[in-house]
Amino acid sequence: MKKTFLFYGFGAEYVLHPIYEELIKKGETCIEIDALTIKNSRSMIKKLVGEPVVLVTSAHLLLDQKSFTDYYPTDSKFYSVMEIISLINPLKSVFFPHDLTEPFIEYEDQYLNQLDLFLSPGEPFSTIYSQYVKTEEVGWIKYRSNQTPTYAKLTAKSGRAIWFLSDFILYLTMGMEKSYEVLAPILTQGVSVKLPLWQGSNEFEDYFTAKGVRMYPAVMNAVELIQQHDIILTNGLSSIIAESYYSGKTTVNITERSHYGNKMSVLKKNFPDLIFYENIVDFKLPEVPEKSRKPTLKPFDMDKAISFIIN
Repeated sequence: MKKTFLFYGFGAEYVLHPIYEELIKKGETCIEIDALTIKNSRSMIKKLVGEPVVLVTSAHLLLDQKSFTDYYPTDSKFYSVMEIISLINPLKSVFFPHDLTEPFIEYEDQYLNQLDLFLSPGEPFSTIYSQYVKTEEVGWIKYRSNQTPTYAKLTAKSGRAIWFLSDFILYLTMGMEKSYEVLAPILTQGVSVKLPLWQGSNEFEDYFTAKGVRMYPAVMNAVELIQQHDIILTNGLSSIIAESYYSGKTTVNITERSHYGNKMSVLKKNFPDLIFYENIVDFKLPEVPEKSRKPTLKPFDMDKAISFIIN
């Protein structure tokens, strides 16, 4: 029986393209849907009803058209993962987390039994989620130890500090000029910036570059950039917190204009060496204490992951 492998996610939350490429090379039939760029993925998915499909996703399980756009306005028409599973009844459903800080958000653990396989980046997630769903450990999908650098000309140390600016929707709403004004107390200290891959990020990159900020393209691999810097700035509940922390880097979180819900205590418990600055103006790069530690981030095992997907 010839199977179709459906790779599904949304914008910066879609991390599966390298696996898609590998399966294409192996001659498998694959469909790739980034529901941010494909404006009506519903019609594509409806065509798969009754077909033998393996669903591979890095999207939040419950965020459907309405609930997602409450947070991130978009004109895309799409289904949640749970809706897709209900609609096409896949032969197998495989989940990769796109967020290393918070692999599953509120209420999602109650639906893990609807999945067939969770491909874990490592502990503590392998132990935590194995009680809900079959779990196999394959390393962090964004960390490829043998990967050719996206930008081969990066120096060994491209800069001392970089800010992976999260909660980007807040700055989109604010506009480029006002956003730069708010962020300038940090940006004028020589801190580089990478934005999430989202609508409007290119325009922000151009504007900030014109202001003298060193901007890295949103398409760049975050872990690759983390390895190139000494101090990593984050804000909100970004995956960058864990990616930087487990890479052994000094990790800073700016709380001003960021969202945490009820997770701040969990954040402080799980990342005890995370450095917090309440206000943007409080951050002084020369005064940041060193909080480096032994790296524990596990590189992604592509062959192992593919064997779990196709067998």
